[in-house]
Amino acid sequence: MKRVERSLVTVPFRLTFQQYGLGLIAAAFAFLIYANSIGHGYVLDDYSAITINKFVQEGFAGIPKLMTVDFWHFSNMQLGYYRPLSLITFAMEYQFFGAAPGVSHLINVLFYALAIYLVFILLCRIFRDYNILLPLVITLLFAAHPIHTEVIDNIKGRDELLSFLNTMAMLWFAVRYVDDKKWISLLLSLLLFYFALLSKESALTGIILFPLVIYYAQKRPLSEALCKALPYLAVVILFFIQKRWALGSVEAIIPNDIINYPYHAEAVKFSSVFMLFLFSIRMLFFPYPLRYDYSYNQLPAVGWESGWAWLGLLVFIGMLVVAGLQVKKRSWYGLALGIFYIGMIPLVGFILLRGGIFAERNLFAPALGFCIGIALLFGKMAKADFTSNFRMKTSILFLVSTMIIVFLYSMATIQRNRMWNDSFTLFENDLKTGKNSAQNQLHFGSDLVMLAVNEKEVKKKDSMINVGMGSMRQALRIHPAFGDALFRYGYAYEVKITYQREIRYVDSAIFYFNKAIEFAPGLSDAYRHLGIIYEWIQRYDVASYYYNKAFEINPTSWEAKQKSDELRNTKGLDVKTNPLMKP
Repeated sequence: MKRVERSLVTVPFRLTFQQYGLGLIAAAFAFLIYANSIGHGYVLDDYSAITINKFVQEGFAGIPKLMTVDFWHFSNMQLGYYRPLSLITFAMEYQFFGAAPGVSHLINVLFYALAIYLVFILLCRIFRDYNILLPLVITLLFAAHPIHTEVIDNIKGRDELLSFLNTMAMLWFAVRYVDDKKWISLLLSLLLFYFALLSKESALTGIILFPLVIYYAQKRPLSEALCKALPYLAVVILFFIQKRWALGSVEAIIPNDIINYPYHAEAVKFSSVFMLFLFSIRMLFFPYPLRYDYSYNQLPAVGWESGWAWLGLLVFIGMLVVAGLQVKKRSWYGLALGIFYIGMIPLVGFILLRGGIFAERNLFAPALGFCIGIALLFGKMAKADFTSNFRMKTSILFLVSTMIIVFLYSMATIQRNRMWNDSFTLFENDLKTGKNSAQNQLHFGSDLVMLAVNEKEVKKKDSMINVGMGSMRQALRIHPAFGDALFRYGYAYEVKITYQREIRYVDSAIFYFNKAIEFAPGLSDAYRHLGIIYEWIQRYDVASYYYNKAFEINPTSWEAKQKSDELRNTKGLDVKTNPLMKP
């Protein structure tokens, strides 16, 4: 593909009617391939972000409070995540519609369509001297890529979605400011960057992405582009000041949890980063099978004895060197690799700093660089000439090949959307490829037990509980010290107590709840359910202790507080020391 050199002096860019129209078509395309997700319910972290979030459920009145708490506040975790913007949108929805997952899914799809529109017009500006076919194909590839399904289909994924959307809008107005020198464009760009940071901390990469885009879109020297990023650095400082004010000086508390932090050990942290880097590339090229969960032990940690770690390291360094050389030449492949590497920073940082897991949402932004690179490569192989008006003879092969990929991506996306209809559908489907995931085994088994609670036919109820407990046992084989799995296994016995009235199940429930506490002392629900069991067997003093303990561990647990208050009011009990412990 031919390159076009331009002087540093550019004519201000203005979108044409054709570009506006194609942008809207691309946005409509994005909407249509996710339209079958609009009727879905709450899934996974949607419950933590919406249904148990008391501030979200206060609507407008809860917004000031959402500005002052950790994202996972109502899950009793202090992870240091300050992401109020998506929670504020949930509160606004709750004000008008109440608990309406369909509305939330619709808004996610609309936000995604808007993000795709912004991607297209930004690419039109960057590739201003090329035929509009190139940015259109890149945009359609990006819109259809199935790797985005987790972010769009999981309502909680709005933090990632808003972060990306606001970053794209920030870049658009930043380029406009460099074009027209109007202060309103700069102010809008800075404000949108601030919104991106309030959406998710990964937007910090925008301060690196900004000079890269200016370097390519304006053909400015890299040093000049870096200088123009200084106002954005001030926004970053403002964000961290606000975060410190909101969350205080308390350090983030990272759970000692191998399930969600499987790469925490120093011996495997760096080697696993490069294994996962290689896996990320594989998922961008061939996004199958897609999964909601990649936690322990779906992608086992590796040391330097692993060939995958060394191959990942070599690919990482090789691509990075190529990226540097291509950026220096201002080659479009440099732009593609630059966006990819910048987008990968949050994933690499999450693993190196916290030992956290891979997730498909980590590839949302890097996928844009990937799609730019794929379009350029296909254009080169097809000898398509984008520097002149569209000519069918030189571009038909490029169009056919890329549209086949768009079609296949779209079909995979539409099919994957169906799996996100509800929690059980997702867990059951992904268990086919998740036998080694303790989390997936637990989720499937626990959800089956929960569904059994409302089953009227006793024989079927028994079967559902037994299958569910079998899956939870498998989770415990993968990780015997899995506190949540021990708790859920105890809960399955609690369910059996409610309809079989077998005293032996009482002992089993108490045993597994206590084992859960042994391995996960901060699991307040285990204490609360011990309270329920002891209240059933009329040990009200012990029940009072466990309810109080549950509330002490998790002050947001209104269920524990309510049960504690009931025993205080009806039995005059407010026990703070475990009566079962010998003096």
